[in-house]
Amino acid sequence: MSGERRLRQKRIGLVPALLLACLLLAVVDFILFAQRAARADHAPEITADAIVALTGGSGLRIAAGVDLVSEGRGARLLISGVHPDVTVEDLIALAGGSADVWACCVDVGYVAETTLGNADETAAWAYERGYESLIIVTSDYHMPRSLIVLEKAMPDIALKPWPVRTVNDPARIWADPDSFRGVLLEWAKWRVTTFA
Repeated sequence: MSGERRLRQKRIGLVPALLLACLLLAVVDFILFAQRAARADHAPEITADAIVALTGGSGLRIAAGVDLVSEGRGARLLISGVHPDVTVEDLIALAGGSADVWACCVDVGYVAETTLGNADETAAWAYERGYESLIIVTSDYHMPRSLIVLEKAMPDIALKPWPVRTVNDPARIWADPDSFRGVLLEWAKWRVTTFA
């Protein structure tokens, strides 16, 4: 067998090994992502100029945002990414909270359809009001990508994460197929965002 042919066969044998190594790295990266999300927390004394809750899946993010503005941790709450067919009354029924708080301190954003849209909607709202710091409320597993996208839209505004445990639980990816799928999809989006 010629030396050139042996070298070609060696290179062909390297391809499966490299693919396997890439797959193992991706699996480890996903597991670490889920573990970080499962341990995500916030400072209990956190405050900011205002609060932004990114919609999704359930009313838990919105409820957390309403609680924060009710506690005076920010002057106003923006709920970003609300479907145009959803009314304020629907949101109150979903997330609860005092009608007085909703009347005085909650703005509803109907423009955003994606996390990038959330960033644009939030930036316009925050800059119009002169806010310098925001508490960002979203699911624990959605927070890493949200912060990257929001920071690009508002590099001069301090963003303080308030992660919320929602339907997809990163601590239960091996026990709950829905959590596994949801967290896996978000990990893939986060990975793409980190390379963009």
